[in-house]
Amino acid sequence: MKKIFSALLLVFVSLISSSCAKTAISSDKPQIYTSFYAIYDFTKEIAGDKADVYNMVPSGTEPHDWEPTAQDMAKLNNADILFYNGLGMESWIDKVMSSLSGSNVKFDCISDNVPVKSENNDPHIWLDPQNAKIMCKNILDTLCEIDPDNKALYEANYNNYAVQLDSIDKTFTDSLEAVPENNRKIVVSHEAYSYLCDAYGLTQVPIEGISAEGEPSPDKMMELINYIKDNNIKYIFFEELVSPKTAQTLADETEAQLLPLNPFEGLTDEEISAGENYISVMSENLKNLKEALG
Repeated sequence: MKKIFSALLLVFVSLISSSCAKTAISSDKPQIYTSFYAIYDFTKEIAGDKADVYNMVPSGTEPHDWEPTAQDMAKLNNADILFYNGLGMESWIDKVMSSLSGSNVKFDCISDNVPVKSENNDPHIWLDPQNAKIMCKNILDTLCEIDPDNKALYEANYNNYAVQLDSIDKTFTDSLEAVPENNRKIVVSHEAYSYLCDAYGLTQVPIEGISAEGEPSPDKMMELINYIKDNNIKYIFFEELVSPKTAQTLADETEAQLLPLNPFEGLTDEEISAGENYISVMSENLKNLKEALG
């Protein structure tokens, strides 16, 4: 897949290398692209209707191993900004930055100033709402820089959203602080929750590593089965964009039940149509955590 992607990039670059000229677009609003859904959601909250915002990863797609096609690259050449997370979340970002080095596209890493945990490689920083607020402030600063005429509106949108982020953070803290110390362990489908766990005093036990793909070895499965039984774990968390097969096998072996815990990497078409967003997804996550730990 990596070789095919590189070959497609070479073909694409050969077509536009002479000018990197943008295709004419009808809108005079800033053209903003985002690398996956969490960043799209944050950007829409801040930009409102004053910018055209496009998400690169298709809905319902797990973003860790996704890579842009030549068609995606052609669209991206129309962008004023690409907001991305960094920290290894977008494996393709360096190739894209290199291939568009002659264009006017601005690449903005919105994890800047977030206190990153050095002991692991978890890029899911937004699952701590205080980190999400820093990411939104980075988005705000860039939008104000490229579109100063709408600075007041962007700032008002940010201030309103920051209140919501503080509120969901406090709700998590208040709701989980009563959980006994010996009941703060959660078994999760992949190692995506270190920032959420660190923020609220939980410990994650992942079935898989940072990437959600793959399956644990038989020895790892037995280790997990024993852990679940020994610690009286009643619920195993799975993700809707990833096959629950392994989690279901563990549940069957331990008489545990499955509950969703959404890392907010992406949403399905149905969830988007229903108006789901970061706040609603985190609220549902809290509901399920309370059920599992209660």
